[in-house]
Amino acid sequence: MDNDYKQQNLEILEQHFRDGCKLNCVQKLGVEIEHIIVHRKTQEAVTYYEEHGIAWLLHQLKAFYPHHHYENEELLGLYNLDYSISLEPAAQLEISIMPKESIRVIMKIYKSFLQVIEPILEEEDYELLTIGYQPKSKVDDLPLIPKKRYEYMDEYFKTSGTRGRNMMRGTAATQISIDYCCEQDFIRKYRMAYIVMPALKLLSDNTPIFEGKDYPGRLARTEIWNNVDPKRCGILEGLFDEDFSFQTYAEYLWNLPLIFIPTEEGSKYTREQRVCDIWGDRLIEPEDVDHILSMTFLDVRVKHYVEIRGADSMPMEYMVSYLALIKGLFFEKEVTEMLLRRYPVTIEDIRKAEDSLQRDGYQGEIYGKPAVKFIEELLNLAGDHLEDGESIYLLPFRQLLKHRMTLADEYHQK
Repeated sequence: MDNDYKQQNLEILEQHFRDGCKLNCVQKLGVEIEHIIVHRKTQEAVTYYEEHGIAWLLHQLKAFYPHHHYENEELLGLYNLDYSISLEPAAQLEISIMPKESIRVIMKIYKSFLQVIEPILEEEDYELLTIGYQPKSKVDDLPLIPKKRYEYMDEYFKTSGTRGRNMMRGTAATQISIDYCCEQDFIRKYRMAYIVMPALKLLSDNTPIFEGKDYPGRLARTEIWNNVDPKRCGILEGLFDEDFSFQTYAEYLWNLPLIFIPTEEGSKYTREQRVCDIWGDRLIEPEDVDHILSMTFLDVRVKHYVEIRGADSMPMEYMVSYLALIKGLFFEKEVTEMLLRRYPVTIEDIRKAEDSLQRDGYQGEIYGKPAVKFIEELLNLAGDHLEDGESIYLLPFRQLLKHRMTLADEYHQK
């Protein structure tokens, strides 16, 4: 490996993050919501290839969207100026809403998406579920969509852990992206996202079923992700080191096994080859950066924004509550600084908190404090730092906390 190329490529990766700094500090929220589409009567997944399946559905939706994304002549995505529709590995349908300052605007956009898709689903007797895992179908019965990326990942995850198949075919999530204004702002928000992550995972816990059976514990998606691939999932090492920076994240990416790389012919399976192995004697190109960034699945990921990835897919009122919680905690520097001072935790502390919540739910502890008290503190802080009546959006989460219930618990009570 040429050290000159190493240094230049690390600088290219770092510069990407610097280019993401929003110098005017107008902060926005972006949200991605993954859905599982099922046959209403059986609750079994609607697959990509079946008659009137997800491939057919995209073609029905095509007329409503000015832009279409194809791979090898297969229609795999649709988009307009407000949002895009894409597919996860086993045809879970994701809507990605462009970053907005207003939660109300995000709600309006999401409702417009539902107005387009729900009549078509209704006609087929299909149901659009916001839930963390397939409610009936087992992953061995779910085919991957025709996307080479997913074939390579599926092959790689057979040896990297025990739950890659479940992650790819079974799960559905809610992901929120937030802007950062400078490197220091990135550091604050990135650390803060991990500190509050155990609470976010409990509040959004919406995985009552695993492989067709009631899941006996909590945070099932966390358990799945913990057993996918330790090299690219979970918590970034060095998170709380004094010299943590954009460079830390760039160096992590530099040593990441990449699974595959795009080529002029399509793509090439690279297995365990790391970024430094592939680009040790040449420069990383801009399109390479996007691919590299997409191949890590940490609970908190960085692109031109901080992406918080720990939450399950949730019904709209809870998704909105989640947006309000993130906005109230992260948009004001004083709030993040205060919480970082109040909870000088370690990576091991975060893992212990998640273990406690997986085992005991609301009866568990977060950093030595009862989980209920810690979550109540976060909700109150967020409510105090929202604007224009947005604090009312926190009510669904407050109700869960009041009754010591998760969405998974509610599912079982229906």
